[in-house]
Amino acid sequence: MKILRVASDLYPTTVGGYGIHVHEMSKMQATLGHDVTVVTSNPNGLPEEEYVDGYRVLRFNHAIKMVGNTISPTMMFRLLEMRNDYDIIHAHSHLFFPTNVCALVKRYGSSPLVITNHGIMSASAPQWLNISYMSTIGKWTLNSADRVICYTDIERRRLIEEFGINKPEVVVIPNGVNTEVFHPDDSKVDERYFTLLWVGRIVKGKGVEFLIHAAHRVLEKIPNLRILVIGEGPERDEIWKLVNEYHMTNIVTILPFMSYDAIPLLYQRSDVLVLPSLQEGVPRTMLEAMASGKPVIISEFDHLKDLAEGAALMFPKGDVAALAEKILLLEQDRERVHRMGVCGRERILAQNSWKNTVLRTITLYQELLSQDQSPVKRH
Repeated sequence: MKILRVASDLYPTTVGGYGIHVHEMSKMQATLGHDVTVVTSNPNGLPEEEYVDGYRVLRFNHAIKMVGNTISPTMMFRLLEMRNDYDIIHAHSHLFFPTNVCALVKRYGSSPLVITNHGIMSASAPQWLNISYMSTIGKWTLNSADRVICYTDIERRRLIEEFGINKPEVVVIPNGVNTEVFHPDDSKVDERYFTLLWVGRIVKGKGVEFLIHAAHRVLEKIPNLRILVIGEGPERDEIWKLVNEYHMTNIVTILPFMSYDAIPLLYQRSDVLVLPSLQEGVPRTMLEAMASGKPVIISEFDHLKDLAEGAALMFPKGDVAALAEKILLLEQDRERVHRMGVCGRERILAQNSWKNTVLRTITLYQELLSQDQSPVKRH
């Protein structure tokens, strides 16, 4: 099968759940014998075309960047040219310009289009902009697709009932994680410290500042507390300024993104993953932590409650006092930390296998192709 994947970001240019998902999906589909091409942006001057882990990458320079979105007219014209060269076009996240272009291309006439929803709302945009976007461009983009993939039933219901996305086209395929790569190893934990881990893009809406504020509140009761922040982004300097104001430079370590191969060890060395975001889909970091046998403290999201049950503690979004309370609760009950870690690992093994995610996605492609009666051009 010839698959054209379209994504704003791609690992290793961007190390985050979205970019890693696109990379890992493309890599495994290529391993299974499919011909995969990924169209993406080129923020770092990388080769315009190359093969990575068995799949082809086409990179396009962008002319404008706003609200974390790369806009490339060149990419738009190239996608128009390529629109019938592949069996399937699979775009990732309706929040990005390349996916909007895929919707335009589909309306113009193209191979079947699949869009994966990686979170209904943007964490880095204000709420009024999120609502305005979803009621206009976002709705139009998703309704242009032949299928929309959601990670949970609650997200599916929200898209249909709140935002008017066509019901028959919205399907649920849970996000997955490689449980062989992400696995528990208690020998790696440094028992001298209670270590909280945060991984992601350091941008507004991801809530790193809530973690720092909460840590400052509990320091007297947890003198051996350590915070490890892994990531880069426009808010990094502001976060480090806050760390300095609290005189916590000996408590907090901020490291840049590292190779994906190094990430499993970070979970193994930590006690708890903290995700104080204001918006989330199904965060890959949560799945990775649970697969690694680590409990999670995360903001309240209805669509994540089933996944979190017994394996994660939730707190109201932006509530620093409540976050501090959850941190204290786990630090003072290490047996509970262990139980939650075991529960999370078992749930990931049962429900969120990465291989299952990939195979169900391929089955979806095959179902679409069997229904599609339009001829597909071959070059």
